[in-house]
Amino acid sequence: MSSIDVLMINVEPTDGRELIKIVEDGSGYFPTETWDDIECIANLRLNHDITIMTGSESFGAFLFERLTKRIRGIKRSNRLRNLLLGITPDPVVAVHHHFDGGRFKRTLHIVHDYVDEKTGVVSLFKISEHSSSKVVAHGLGHNRGLRHHQEPIDLMYFGLLRAPVLHVEGFCRVCLRMLKEEKHDTG
Repeated sequence: MSSIDVLMINVEPTDGRELIKIVEDGSGYFPTETWDDIECIANLRLNHDITIMTGSESFGAFLFERLTKRIRGIKRSNRLRNLLLGITPDPVVAVHHHFDGGRFKRTLHIVHDYVDEKTGVVSLFKISEHSSSKVVAHGLGHNRGLRHHQEPIDLMYFGLLRAPVLHVEGFCRVCLRMLKEEKHDTG
């Protein structure tokens, strides 16, 4: 078993315990032997990379590639062995360039979760309290090797935040079997 190290990013001190509870609730969707514990290692104050507009409101946002690079650097420089999960209430955006009508255009897409084997980032920007632990569980599922479902079968549905109803409010039998097999493979 391993633990989850949580790196809070631009979180108000009064919200820190609530954020850890969201991660605990998200990890609660997994078999009980998946993680030992969840520990907050720091609350970083980072300057935003860009400002975005949604409707008439503007928000400071992080560029996905820069933020994930920072999180990996923190993990490496502190020689952390557990999953390092960065969580922020701020938007995290990925920039995509595409050719359209004879010229290049740039579009921004909100990234709510990205988790690999060693690090991850979760943005709780504009996510309801009800959905926040599900988004964390979705990301943690990626950490454990689960892939997206094309249909709203369970938490690994690629359109989790747009799914009106999931068939299973957790992980389906196939995903649970993979999680149990993964647990036995690692120790």
